[in-house]
Amino acid sequence: PKPLRVGRAQDSELWIDEPGISRKHAHIEAVRDGSGGFDLVDAGSANGTFVYGERVARHRLADGELVQFGATAVFRYSVTDRQHQEMLANLYEASVRDPLTGIYNREHFDERLRSELAFARRHGTQVSLVMFDIDHFKRVNDTYGHQAGDRVLVQLARTVSDAVRIEDVVARYGGEEFVVILRNIDVAGSAVLAERLRQLVERLEVEHEGRRLQVTASFGCACLSCCVERTGPTLIATADMRLFEAKRAGRNRVVAS
Repeated sequence: PKPLRVGRAQDSELWIDEPGISRKHAHIEAVRDGSGGFDLVDAGSANGTFVYGERVARHRLADGELVQFGATAVFRYSVTDRQHQEMLANLYEASVRDPLTGIYNREHFDERLRSELAFARRHGTQVSLVMFDIDHFKRVNDTYGHQAGDRVLVQLARTVSDAVRIEDVVARYGGEEFVVILRNIDVAGSAVLAERLRQLVERLEVEHEGRRLQVTASFGCACLSCCVERTGPTLIATADMRLFEAKRAGRNRVVAS
């Protein structure tokens, strides 16, 4: 198997967003003697790789050892069987996913936005945010029932998830409101995506008890460079304000400035 890369580089399998971590800090590689063990290898990091406080260049890992990267990132190495790994993966997925729609939840969105903003500031790249919600969603629930409303939410979430890049983050922000984090995309690019999503939602037909339900959505777009303060709360507030403008202008539209 390929070594597991540890560092501050965006493509690291174990990405640690800490200033004391090198871009290519260390890696963990399988031992080729058939034992099933793993070696921890420092990749010439500036602040070192440690096991129980002792700096190492290469170290054969044992179950339960404390591994430290730089000054602050501490992990415990644990050996698990495949069944245990699958259970842990399922527990993690359940903790970051919205139980109804299956997309990411608000807590995971908040965490990912902080990480994407930190990366963008450090490397001088862009981050955009698209916020949208379903127009007159209360009417769907009041007219057809909450089960119909749930089906609309599920199918809309699936439609949007299928339409974005694998590196983009789609999350349920709350109720019928959704957000998409777009890495290295400016506000013009986010508006292009939002318009494509708007059209997909407008064409979406949701079947429920012999009826075909159709909805529309309103979108607000913002990017880091169009915010007075380059912070997560300001980015969210700007996108939310533009979403409000889209609804006030008649709904089923995109506002990006």
